[in-house]
Amino acid sequence: MEKKKNSWFSDEWFWKTYGPIMFDAQRMKNSAYEVEQIINLCSLKQNDLVFDCCCGLGRHSLELAERGCKVSGLDLSQGYLDLAREEASRRSLEVDFIHKDARTIDYENKFDAIINMFTSFGYFEDPDDDLELLRKLNSALKPGGTLFMEMTGKEILARDFEERTWFEREGIKIMLEYSVDLNWTELCNRWLFYKDDKMTEYSFSHRIFSASEMAAMLWKAGFSTIEIYGSFEKDPYDHKAKNLILITRKDKDQGE
Repeated sequence: MEKKKNSWFSDEWFWKTYGPIMFDAQRMKNSAYEVEQIINLCSLKQNDLVFDCCCGLGRHSLELAERGCKVSGLDLSQGYLDLAREEASRRSLEVDFIHKDARTIDYENKFDAIINMFTSFGYFEDPDDDLELLRKLNSALKPGGTLFMEMTGKEILARDFEERTWFEREGIKIMLEYSVDLNWTELCNRWLFYKDDKMTEYSFSHRIFSASEMAAMLWKAGFSTIEIYGSFEKDPYDHKAKNLILITRKDKDQGE
């Protein structure tokens, strides 16, 4: 068995094999609806500048561009960005896809909105980098600009937690194993892929956050208002929540 640790985001085999499974037709279809909700919740207009932080395949970037926003999408996975550029070309859309570590951004008062989707937060080795990234995103927003974050909150994870799950897709047998560590602050992932008589393993961890923990960090990062919801439809963040949605704004007087 081949073991690969902390390299899933840059491993070409992973993206070619598991990427199409993770982002299947239904998830891609959902992206259009999610973007419509983001546009409404963030009051986005034609030609607004939007930054998709950790854009992955660019599924939200492309839908935003389709609706007239001027979009920049950043990700650390070159494989994902290559696919995103191919899709943008196929759809005749202009999106500035950037291969870069999010911690190195240095924008100032540039974007009308920033999005961070699909639990793309908490992967840095140093926990202090989480707050530093939020501060950088605050700086990157124009005064009055909006940060929209969507993730699986700690409360949802605890409610629906499964230690392991098996499934088979397109001839690949996949086992996902999960455990929590460090007093429910970290989710440990072990993913096993069996294909063509070969087993490949990826292991990685990321921090998990409750709604109150995220709110406290956003306040500390300099955001002035924070709205918390349990779905894209603005349902309460309660025991029935589907997602943890955070909509937070930069003070209109900040950065001027």
